[in-house]
Amino acid sequence: MGSTLKRTVGILAGAAALAITTGTAPAFASASGCHGGACVRVDGSGLKVNWIQAYSGDETFHGKFKIYAEKMGYVKYSPLTTYYNNGNHFTYYRVAIDANWKDGTDICVQALLDGTHDDGTACETVEK
Repeated sequence: MGSTLKRTVGILAGAAALAITTGTAPAFASASGCHGGACVRVDGSGLKVNWIQAYSGDETFHGKFKIYAEKMGYVKYSPLTTYYNNGNHFTYYRVAIDANWKDGTDICVQALLDGTHDDGTACETVEK
């Protein structure tokens, strides 16, 4: 039937990667997940990625986000600033993609505390 954007939360440690599948979202819905201080939200349908949003799983996070998709050769860094995720204030960094990406592409957000220290990585996998 229709294509889906499969939800996957990835935990990267050194050269090894462990992916945990947590469910399948409908094609028209955003897929999102968090691990540590990193959260990723992908908007799209099937292989079409409209945008990627990086935000913090912590109430207050001072640092930057690395958004990447190795299979597509894509890497983008957010500005170094303070991001908020609480009842009064929510900030994020979003990049527009508006393109079809390869089946099986892992889209990841790595939180870099103070711009240098790894504070977690969250990933979503684009699949037909």
